[in-house]
Parts: sequence; C-alpha cells; structure tokens
Amino acid sequence: MSQLSWRSFEHRLPKMGERTIRRYVETSPHYRGQVPAHLHLHMAHTCREFGRMFARAVREHDELREDELELFRRRGRERGAEGLPVSEFVHAYLLAAEEMWAEIQDLSDGSPPGETTAVLLKCLHQVLNAAVQAHQKEFQTADHEQREAARALVRRLAAGEFVPEPADVRLASAYGVLALRFAADPADSVGDAVGRHLAGQRKARLLLQHLRRELSGDVLAALDPDGGLLLLPAASDSGEAALIEARQAVPRAHQTTGVEITGAFAHAADLSEIPAAVAEAERLLRLNAVADTVAVLADHLFEYQLNHDSAATPQLRALAERLGGEPDLTTTLRTYFETDFNRRETARKLHVHPNTVDNRLSRIANLTGADPRTAKGLLLLGASLGLAG
Repeated sequence: MSQLSWRSFEHRLPKMGERTIRRYVETSPHYRGQVPAHLHLHMAHTCREFGRMFARAVREHDELREDELELFRRRGRERGAEGLPVSEFVHAYLLAAEEMWAEIQDLSDGSPPGETTAVLLKCLHQVLNAAVQAHQKEFQTADHEQREAARALVRRLAAGEFVPEPADVRLASAYGVLALRFAADPADSVGDAVGRHLAGQRKARLLLQHLRRELSGDVLAALDPDGGLLLLPAASDSGEAALIEARQAVPRAHQTTGVEITGAFAHAADLSEIPAAVAEAERLLRLNAVADTVAVLADHLFEYQLNHDSAATPQLRALAERLGGEPDLTTTLRTYFETDFNRRETARKLHVHPNTVDNRLSRIANLTGADPRTAKGLLLLGASLGLAG
C-alpha cells in the first residue's frame, strides 16, 4: 500500500474499533450484546493504538518499541485486576486483528504487500505476549492478596476483634468511618454471572481509585459493587477534617465515574470505638436518601432516635399506614410540618384554600386518632412520619 493508503487506514481506525467492540459483545456471554460505557472508553482506545502501532511498524520497517507496548501491559493489568478470564482478553485482541486485516484487504483491493501479513502477525504476537503476561501477573499477584487482606482488616476492626499491628499497614490511632452506598449501574445487570461480577468489580475498583485520590492518609477499604466501608485516618479528638474530605470526595467521585454515591460518617476516637462508629454510620446511611451527600448524626437526630425498634414501633408505623389510601392527607401532613404548622402557608404551597387544609387535618385526626392540631398529636404523627421515611 502507498503512504496515502496507510493514512487512510489510520483514518478508518475509529470505525474499526467500533466494529471490534460490537463483535466482541455479540460473542461474549458476559455482555450479551449490551455495550457498557467502559468498553467505548478503554477498548476503542486500545484498538486505535494497536492499529497506529502496526501502521508505523510497516511504514518504517521497524520493530515495536517497549514504550509502545506499555499501554497493552497496562490494559492487561487492569483486566487481570478485574478478574476478566484471559481467554476473553485474547479473544478481543484477535477480533481487532481480524478487523485490521479486513481494512488492509479493502484498501489494497485484496492484494496487500507481502510483508504486511508478517508484520501484522508479529505485532499481534508481541502485543498479546506483553498483555497476557501482565494480565496473568496481576491476576495472581500479591496485590490481589493485599486488597483482600485490607478488606479482612476492615471487617475485623468493624467487628471489634483484636487486630495485631499488620506488617504492611500502619494503623491510625483514630478513624472516621465512611459508610457508602453505590447506585446500580446498567452494566450490573447485563450478561451472565461472570459478566455481572466483572462489571461489579470494575465499578468498585474504579470508585475506590477515585475516592482514594481525594482522601489523604492510608485509607482502609472494604468495598463491594453496592457499597461498603472506608476507614479514614482521623484525629482522636475530632473527625471534622476527615468529614470535610469525605464530603468533597463523594460528589467528585460521582462526577468522575457517573456512579451515584450516598454516604454517612461517624467518628471513632480510638480503635475500640470502631464497631460503634460502624453501626452508627450504617444506620445513618439507611436514613440518608440524598445522593452526593455524607450524613452525620446531627443531620438526623430525630429519625436516628426513632430508628431503634421497640414495642411502640409497629403502632407508630401503623399511624402513617392508615393514611396510605389518601395520598392528599399524607402530603398535607408533611407540608404542615415543613411550614411549622402554618395552615395558611400550607394552603399556599398546596394551592388550596386554608379551609381545605383544616378539613384535611380533621380527617387525619379521625383516621389516626392523633390530632395534628394538638401537641401530643403532633409528636405522634411526627414520629410516625419519621419512621415511614
């Protein structure tokens, strides 16, 4: 092919990458035809660089350079860390090579120069050799064991078990406990069990990577695809600095990864307080319904106090349930609380007459036995709404 034809080949690389991705997801049981965003981001880039490297080697009659192979090593390490089977990894590269050969055939009218085939096979051999070695090393590396050891360490600290000073981790004297919940990603439900596992591990790894970038100190992590715990080194007398970092890190990680994150924070003044702080943070996380925020106890004092089961809990829940068939009454009651029991302001927000608000408050009293126009009734109904969420 002429020099101009090689430029044409490079111009076709983006389309070639798209075809490679489509063929890959159609043939892989892990995706079943659905193309997750990360493939567009990483696999398309890898295909383009593979093609550019091959074109340069042909044009310059040169060997591949070590720096050119570094990208493929990195991709191998990333996929190995996620647990992608090596057979899937090799399959993707072979599809890319097939698509490249199809472009060469098209541009040369079916008669590519003799050396082209040999160079393509040599490039494929070197790329696969570098990538698969890196994949296998990461797949079996001690780094994986270290990550699992860190997860086990967090769980033991959370359970209040005795933990001797680890050889490779220096424990802080105090920690901020950050409990996290990750929203479901479309890739979480795509493909078979292996595909869903890969998507989940990729999400957890990516989120941890970005959270750690925003947080200082030796953060201990135990994250799963749906959330988990981070232990942030903190001062013994206050967790304020760690809380400020957490409140900055959570929305930034969401912006970077596209995964919605909800958090809750509690402070453990020493290692013995970690179990109590974990219990507090996890309970607060259940109460926090606002994404990109990190809740603390001061934000949810009333709901937190109510969120302890007692003999009264079912009866308090039942008050709110009696209004379930009439959503207008529940909306009116919530608005009545939000306006500090101002019936005229309640009416204005609901776009109704104040007399309508009075009538609804009377119906609420009749249905529940708790009159929202009395102090006792307000307390009971407020507790009921707090438990209902």
